[in-house]
Amino acid sequence: MNQQRLLQSLAGADGAANQPPTEADILLLQTPSREQLQARTRQFLSLLRQQDACGREDGGPWKEAGDRTVVHLPDGARATVYHASGALRYASGLAPAEHPFERDIGREALARLVDERAHALALADWAGQDKELRFERLFRTLGSGADREGRQAAPTLFRATGAWRQFVKGLPVLGGASAALRLAGDGSLDSLSIQARQADGEVLERASIIEAEAGARQILWQLSALLGQRDIPEGLVESASMRLGYLDLGKRKVQRVLAPAYVAQIVLKHRSTRQAYVLAARATQQPYLELPVYGGGAVPTRGRSGGGHCAPPADGQ
Repeated sequence: MNQQRLLQSLAGADGAANQPPTEADILLLQTPSREQLQARTRQFLSLLRQQDACGREDGGPWKEAGDRTVVHLPDGARATVYHASGALRYASGLAPAEHPFERDIGREALARLVDERAHALALADWAGQDKELRFERLFRTLGSGADREGRQAAPTLFRATGAWRQFVKGLPVLGGASAALRLAGDGSLDSLSIQARQADGEVLERASIIEAEAGARQILWQLSALLGQRDIPEGLVESASMRLGYLDLGKRKVQRVLAPAYVAQIVLKHRSTRQAYVLAARATQQPYLELPVYGGGAVPTRGRSGGGHCAPPADGQ
């Protein structure tokens, strides 16, 4: 894939990115207080106790550990709430192969199971007022064994995981899954992650959206800087896609606003080495967020040198 084809692929990979709205709101985010975080966590634990009989509503001691508070629960379970974002993670303490499904019941039936549990745990309430969580994808965790002669057993379904995406004013909140729920074969909750940002509805301002091609040019500039080369080598990019949406900076980051961004997923392959990146470029003329680059070291190629870290103009020139 040459540079021009990569640009066209990014700019036209998604219908929403190809024809973005002309404007979008810049939304202020709530900074949750410790009291609010504890109240929301207690509400979740109360719902969980009603369904899975996990013991006392508040669990054991609440311990602050740097940027998060950990609640220890019966049978090795724990809930972790992150102070910067209000994100919540729950782990049941089950071993990975404990309580498998008796049989693979099919994707549609699994999707219904995770949706029913999401409804029972009121996951939609975490999206905030006038916002929504949309089901995005179902994952299955399968395992199989083999005997000494190499005869392989039929695959066993161990876990079913549902992932949801938060939408605000019609735009997806991009980044990690806004909510992810994993069930064991006996129907118990194995783990839960909620990373939906709480926007209070206050609009900082209305901003114009730049064209998708201008966003794609910013993405290519970042990729070139990572590689230390002006031109991206032919055949290095294995796949590339780009979406327009609000960007979530992650559970450990304090975030002041939700602002539109073009977010690209790019996979590079050089010989036997493969590296995936998530690159973000602002979708507005004015910068509102310091955008991160997700991914490890760049795939090594010939002629690599140190790259700069300054952002190019929004029009890519």
